[in-house]
Amino acid sequence: MARKKISIIGGYGGMGAFFAGLFGEEDFSVTISGPDEVKGERAARNLGARYIRDNEKAAKGADIVMISVPMNATIDVIREVAPAVKKGALLMDVTSVKEEPCRAMKKFAGKGVEILGTHPVFSHRVGTLEGQVFILTPVRGKKWIVWLRKFLAKHKARVYESTPVEHDRIMAVVQGLTHFAYISIGKTLQELDVDIKESRKFSSPIYELMLDIVGRIIGQNPGLYASIQMQNPRVLDVHDAFIRTARELNKTVRNRDEKRFIAIMSLAAKHFGDVESAMGRSDKAIYSLISELDRLRNSVGREICLKHIYSGRIHWGTVKDVTPDRVILETSGKSRELKISNLQILPDEEIANYLIKKFGTIKRDFSFVFDKSINGRFIARLLRGYDKNIIDIEIKEVYTGSQIDPGKKSICFGIEILNRNPREISARINEFFSRLGGVAR
Repeated sequence: MARKKISIIGGYGGMGAFFAGLFGEEDFSVTISGPDEVKGERAARNLGARYIRDNEKAAKGADIVMISVPMNATIDVIREVAPAVKKGALLMDVTSVKEEPCRAMKKFAGKGVEILGTHPVFSHRVGTLEGQVFILTPVRGKKWIVWLRKFLAKHKARVYESTPVEHDRIMAVVQGLTHFAYISIGKTLQELDVDIKESRKFSSPIYELMLDIVGRIIGQNPGLYASIQMQNPRVLDVHDAFIRTARELNKTVRNRDEKRFIAIMSLAAKHFGDVESAMGRSDKAIYSLISELDRLRNSVGREICLKHIYSGRIHWGTVKDVTPDRVILETSGKSRELKISNLQILPDEEIANYLIKKFGTIKRDFSFVFDKSINGRFIARLLRGYDKNIIDIEIKEVYTGSQIDPGKKSICFGIEILNRNPREISARINEFFSRLGGVAR
């Protein structure tokens, strides 16, 4: 069966490159296009894709044509490439607004072309579809939407369907209000000349979370966020409501009208609905931050594996010191200072896989004589938790013959260990068995 062909217009940008990599892993023939030849050629090499500068040429012959360009260029690019999309193929976009792009795709694409508006409601920085919200706004055709739903289900995305109009109405709040509020907070902190680092010393967990969210928003592509605010015409109505409410609340505080303040807050809570669940989720976020820091502090002097949440790079070493925002790791006598906010502590299984890949493994046999009542499988379980250098344990032989005392038995354990300092590891294993009353045979 011939490989499906996908052309991603703008495939060397953040979201475009994400999908180019994803479809490449699914054995698609991937073409990316766009005017920047340097970026395009570099991305194509990294992604194992083909680069074509001409968008229209890239669209011809493809089974799927995905528009992934800056929002303010989307309509012009649709106008350029839609007529070139072949009959029976899918034309789709991945922008944050849907009405105008969907209208343009329907206007400029041939009648036999299926059309689907989509909105991946996440940043390409997360690196996966799993658990992420993916909104579909079908315009024309059924075959490809069935296929895409199966594709997204395979990758465990959370898929929702909407109309372009309903999508933009809701997104005016979900994105328009959220970004507007947090950018306003960031600008307010700048206007007040607040020393952010100093303020964290006095902060509550909620303030810490707020600062991190503000930093996440204002630290990203301002052009993208400007387009989200300006390309959705419904956003201005949301802004007006927000500003009116802020002014009313400000006036209430200025007038020291406690009764009115309580009424405003109570009505908002009543409309919000399940505030208990919201508190529970935010408590979990706060607990996660605190517990991870505690775990790092408790790991001082021990080995640990930390994964950078964006690059995926794994840092392995001994924890030398921990501050509220930094951890110092020592590896082979060299120290590195890392930002805790960019790191995640690897679970035990991933740590084991990393160390196996780094050092390799070797197998050793250990034979010890125990009382007959000793349970060998229980000893093996205890040993697995005793030393993380131990990868696997099997009981190779249990002997109760004439060569040992009655009431005793000899157990031979086949143990797979990391191939680093195997002599020291073996000595610790021997010590473990001795402490349990075992006698080396």
